Amino acid sequence: MSSEVLRGIDPLGYLTTFFREGVFPDGRGLLDEQKLVFKQGECGGVGSSVVSTQGVTVSCTIEASVSLVSDGQLINIQIEPSQQLSEKEAEDFNNLLLPLFTNGSFILRENLRCLDVNGKALPLEWQFLITVKVLCLEGNLLDAVVCAIGAALADTKLPSIVLNHSEGDESAIEKSQIQADYGTIHKLILEEPLMCCSFGVFVDNDSKKKSEILLMTPDIEATSVCRATCSVVIGKGDRIALVRERGRITSFSLLKKMCQITAERRHKLVEALRTA
Repeated sequence: MSSEVLRGIDPLGYLTTFFREGVFPDGRGLLDEQKLVFKQGECGGVGSSVVSTQGVTVSCTIEASVSLVSDGQLINIQIEPSQQLSEKEAEDFNNLLLPLFTNGSFILRENLRCLDVNGKALPLEWQFLITVKVLCLEGNLLDAVVCAIGAALADTKLPSIVLNHSEGDESAIEKSQIQADYGTIHKLILEEPLMCCSFGVFVDNDSKKKSEILLMTPDIEATSVCRATCSVVIGKGDRIALVRERGRITSFSLLKKMCQITAERRHKLVEALRTA
């Protein structure tokens, strides 16, 4: 029986044969990294990026507006639905990502203060609309989106703000008193970029110990036979920013290994963005 026939009749048995040898059907090692390609500054806005990895390509554009200092939300994330991504799925990702801003993982709120030409903080704040478009979806979306947002934020450049309103004036600041000065540009001050890596946990039920096999960035076919999947987001200082688990992961050592792999990949992204 040919491998392709086996693949159609018994996909679990087909994939198990490869996993026992430590590879995916395409020859990639089970813990080998997939290539990550990013470009910055090609999609408009004050910052943007395009990221391709693991069969997924997304673009990210950041639009900025000015508001008075308040306790209100400054970041709005909008992942646009597409033929491959339903409106509900897009909204679920929006809700998953927003806490990474409110808890300061991507950027501290104080670094969203508007600055004058001398770098002095003003009683004004930047509001960001972060729009993500899914161009190709044949893998894990979260990995690509987290990288795309980080790359777009690293690309963000904001104008100085001229505020024609004296500090002693207690009247409300009016829109006409706020002007952008593009002669002096400020780079956005960020926390170090986040990295997200997704994994699958495959259980070989035919082995004596029913061994658990860790798969890095499994494709859709491999994911379908996994007992559990897990996406790990690591931030500055190798701090865990988010763990999204589906299914049952019984081994803490597996989770620890996922975090270590993700942290190592994040260090590579940090260096790549510094030299971009």
